[in-house]
Amino acid sequence: MSGAQDTTLIVLTGVSVDVRVASAEALGYADGCAIVRLSDVDDLRRFVFESDPWTVMAIDDASINALREAFDLDARDFAGDVPASVTGYNLVAVPAFADCLDDMEAKRNAWMRMKAAVHPGNPLD
Repeated sequence: MSGAQDTTLIVLTGVSVDVRVASAEALGYADGCAIVRLSDVDDLRRFVFESDPWTVMAIDDASINALREAFDLDARDFAGDVPASVTGYNLVAVPAFADCLDDMEAKRNAWMRMKAAVHPGNPLD
């Protein structure tokens, strides 16, 4: 995963979660995954620009809505099955991620959505 080690995946959440995105490495982000709570960010758009990640993955309704507002998107432009590319950033929505862990069908749906975050240098492509 040599091409992915200098990139970043930000997992954005509206609530405190104790879920590590173990699949970050499979998505091509060997060392660059960070979980960030919305409450820790004053200006989300500025935060994304300053952090300069490859992908921001929103894993609940609050974080999805915050990204929509920050980048002036609506539900047709950015939703669970509709990733967005905005000013060079890959935005991926995985609604209700924390709730899917106990349901195999929901977990499969979440993984399909997460695959939109695959780094282009990922050898699994």
